[in-house]
Amino acid sequence: MKDIIRQLIIDFNEFEIPKPTTREAYAIPSLPDSVRKAFVYIGMRRSGKTWVMYDFMHRLMAGGIAKNQILYLDFTDDRLEAMTANDLQYILDVYFELNPELINNERIYFFFDEIQEIEGFDRFIRRLLDKEKMQIYITGSSARMLSKEISTVLRGRTIEQQVFPFDFFEYLENKNLKITKPYSSKDKYRLHSLLNEYLHVGGFPEVSHMEQLQRIEVLQGYVNSVVYKDIVERHEIKNIYAVRSFIHHCVKNPATQITINKIYNRFKSQGISVSKDLLYECFGYFEDSFCIFSVPLLTPSIERQQINPKKIYPVDTGLITAYSFSSNLNVSAMLETIVFLTLIRTYSKIFYYFTNKGGLEIDFVVLNSEDKPVLIQVCVDLNYNDTAQREFAALHQAMEELNTNKGYIVTMDTQRSMSIIPGTTVEVVSLLSFLHMDPDFLYKMAR
Repeated sequence: MKDIIRQLIIDFNEFEIPKPTTREAYAIPSLPDSVRKAFVYIGMRRSGKTWVMYDFMHRLMAGGIAKNQILYLDFTDDRLEAMTANDLQYILDVYFELNPELINNERIYFFFDEIQEIEGFDRFIRRLLDKEKMQIYITGSSARMLSKEISTVLRGRTIEQQVFPFDFFEYLENKNLKITKPYSSKDKYRLHSLLNEYLHVGGFPEVSHMEQLQRIEVLQGYVNSVVYKDIVERHEIKNIYAVRSFIHHCVKNPATQITINKIYNRFKSQGISVSKDLLYECFGYFEDSFCIFSVPLLTPSIERQQINPKKIYPVDTGLITAYSFSSNLNVSAMLETIVFLTLIRTYSKIFYYFTNKGGLEIDFVVLNSEDKPVLIQVCVDLNYNDTAQREFAALHQAMEELNTNKGYIVTMDTQRSMSIIPGTTVEVVSLLSFLHMDPDFLYKMAR
């Protein structure tokens, strides 16, 4: 194993690091030398975590760091399949054998990609933080292996950030499309066309330039990788067909409420043999792999929140189109998914809500820094009176019940501001305007 590690380090030194799209949202902060933290980037496979590392490597080298002061290892490399936690020491041994002049250098940077593949890696990272001087950067595709479990060993020694596929503006930059404000009428038309394209293509970096059939095949491969590597192999599940059927159902039905009982009965009617316990476990694994997200019901009762269905969203709208026939695509659900993915990048307290009077649904209730609610409805357009009346009626009732003064309706292209209760405001904003908003804008809203 030591010889394999030696070869991988030598190969990296000769490797021309790709120059990715810069993603300012994931810029690695500077820390005082006295603060020892491991930077942990987590997210679904192929969402761009490695490219965030590459971008930082370029920034380091632009700042005067030599290539040999950077070590990078990809633990999904098949040559490292037999590696164990005891072999991790070889990384230090080989690196300093190749670079003896750097033994006491504090400006060394170790990048470990998908290191959760090595059971017991966390103890090695802890030792590096305690005994060595290099800066450590980690990626991983499992919340259970990193966010939930590593913290018990590293005891607050990590700074974690979740990496998502490209947002719309990163998508444009990756395609070398520069459209700057103020927008002309022609620019606005082009942006709306590109936004519609983004809804269907999604933001996974690798597929943004692919033709449709190739893109669908690759995106389905990503989901299969989650099923086999993050769920079936890791948790030793035998019922592969049921797991695949379940995750496909989740991806194809975004912005819907899910209950295990309904899924169980549905599968039973289709002749798919699976236990409810496995379905509960698998749904947790889907979330741990960052492929599927869930939003709970807003209610003061924890028990009621736990027994009520959750709404589900995939990590990227491209996955929806990869598993749906074009004629069956639900544009409203895709629009709601984009709004959710924009919110989840900044806010952790996101719920949906049913009014006590009339049972009217509010798509999102986001609690700001003071736990004050801001209401967000999603609607493709408000051109039909019955649609507009339904959306405003739900907001009106929810505003009264939740005692809040601010709400939004996000549409594909409508813009206007109005009051539906004295002292309150509802902003009807286009999706493009919503995506342009300051990421922290909700923290500034609500009384």
